[in-house]
Amino acid sequence: MTQFADILIERIQDMSSIEYFTFTINALVFVFSNQIARLHGEDDKTKTKMRLRILHSFNLVVFLSFILSIIVVENSYLDEQISESSLCLLIAYVFYNIADGLILTRYGEEITVMGSARTVETATSRTLELIVLTIILITSGITLINIWGITGILETTGAVGFLALLIFTTKDYWLNDFLSGILIISGNSAKRGDVISIPDLNVLGIIMEIGGLQTRVRDLAQGHDIEIPNNAMLNHRTDFYKDNPGGPHREFVDFNIGYGIESQVVEDFLNHAYKDAKNNSTGLDDTLQPIISLKENGNNAVRWRLTYHVSSPRHLLKIRDEINLSAYNLQEQYGIDLSTPNLERSVSIE
Repeated sequence: MTQFADILIERIQDMSSIEYFTFTINALVFVFSNQIARLHGEDDKTKTKMRLRILHSFNLVVFLSFILSIIVVENSYLDEQISESSLCLLIAYVFYNIADGLILTRYGEEITVMGSARTVETATSRTLELIVLTIILITSGITLINIWGITGILETTGAVGFLALLIFTTKDYWLNDFLSGILIISGNSAKRGDVISIPDLNVLGIIMEIGGLQTRVRDLAQGHDIEIPNNAMLNHRTDFYKDNPGGPHREFVDFNIGYGIESQVVEDFLNHAYKDAKNNSTGLDDTLQPIISLKENGNNAVRWRLTYHVSSPRHLLKIRDEINLSAYNLQEQYGIDLSTPNLERSVSIE
């Protein structure tokens, strides 16, 4: 044991400047990891914890490689390469987080949704983020190549060729979604707080974040978060529930009512259902009246439509449920049966 301690002390005394530098950087990142993880202007504890885990994982890897480089004295052990590679990846991740946080602070837009405030990306911040990410990837890749002594790749292809090779081999995993995110943000078609619907994916919710590769949507029905690829919003029909130059947002509920009911009775019935729903929910426009129209004289029933104006699309599902409930409760009062009449009858053959 004494001999091992003497060897360890001797190794610590003979530490090179790069080993001291590695230990110092690792210690600084560990001390300021909380501040680095909170540079993105968001009140999202889950994502902050995730960044902290990544930082602490890098810390642990760098620290273990540093300890092994001190303990292991065999010439065959690539202590310097492993230690320097770990340090390179740690510095690259830290620089990206710091740069991304500063870009968001300077060029982002602060939006509060459901009590959660966050600085979201704009077209300028996303473009600058792409530039910074590209520079960091090139620098890190070239540094790792030099650390491991495989500079023949650089001599053969050059830095531009190496970057092209890196993008080509990984483009199927991230490029489409990343570029789609830039198009969505730069086109200002969607932003944090918008209510969207993607029928093909059965998604209806509030956009909480348009990330680098995925968009996080809070489901209106169940309240949990859904992550969808950014290119899904470009490749599938996406409905945006927000005000536009064409006027306020309109929604409707259809009712199948049997024949034999006077139109005035149906109109009174639907107006009454609308008023009850308005008293029991929020999000309906107080300045506009509902529109009642007959949409189809079908084989089994008449399809009536109650169209109403929504001031807050976030309550869209609640409003729809309240209208259906009010109509159900008023059936007996107006002598209306909401169940679709059945035309099939048994016919006896003599």
